[in-house]
Amino acid sequence: MNNIIKRSLGDFLTFRFILLSFLPLVVSLVSLVGLVVYFGDDIFNIFAQPQIQIYIDQGGFIAWLLSLSFVKFMITSSFYVVGIFLAIILSVIIAAIITGFLTPYIVKFINQKYYNYNTTPLPSNFRVFKAIGVTFIKFILIFLICIPLLFIPVVNLFILNLPFFYLFYRLILIDIASNTSDSLIFEIDLQKGGGIKFFSASVLFYIITLIPFVGLFLQIYFVIFLSHVLLEKNSRGF
Repeated sequence: MNNIIKRSLGDFLTFRFILLSFLPLVVSLVSLVGLVVYFGDDIFNIFAQPQIQIYIDQGGFIAWLLSLSFVKFMITSSFYVVGIFLAIILSVIIAAIITGFLTPYIVKFINQKYYNYNTTPLPSNFRVFKAIGVTFIKFILIFLICIPLLFIPVVNLFILNLPFFYLFYRLILIDIASNTSDSLIFEIDLQKGGGIKFFSASVLFYIITLIPFVGLFLQIYFVIFLSHVLLEKNSRGF
């Protein structure tokens, strides 16, 4: 692992990759600014005037429940937490999409420089998109299961990360494995989740992505490091 860390840092701290690292950062920030400009007023109104009062005015048990101070606090605080979290996740998703277009170039550079591993035949586009589709379906199911816990303060900070970590982890695995592995090894990587090194690094990288700006800038480094993990594993064999 130490060898991978040294190689990854050495690759990342070069002019070409430092320069490329600004691309996901800039595009995601520009996209968020654009969304705020066009939808900022609507978003502010939602935050400033929660619709709880509408239900309170209707009367009944639900109205009584919503009139309680601690219930209002739980709902309002949860709304803010989820909103801020989703804003961060949206920026990460935009950055990850941009980085995804750069993954083949990054993997090719690393493979030629260190491993010379034969990745042909690469998995078909149909197989890759099918894996992505299955991942999104599972993500939605996990998210729906987590919804009832989103209105519990503190707990929602952790539970909301479960479906999004799963999405982050599986998509980055599919993206990198589809460029570092032939079609057979690709299937094995999906079944085994890339191995313990890949999973452990993904957990750490996901936590870093939640740090504004830092996670956006280091998207290229994540791809470099995880490409080293899979290419080293593939070149040594299972």
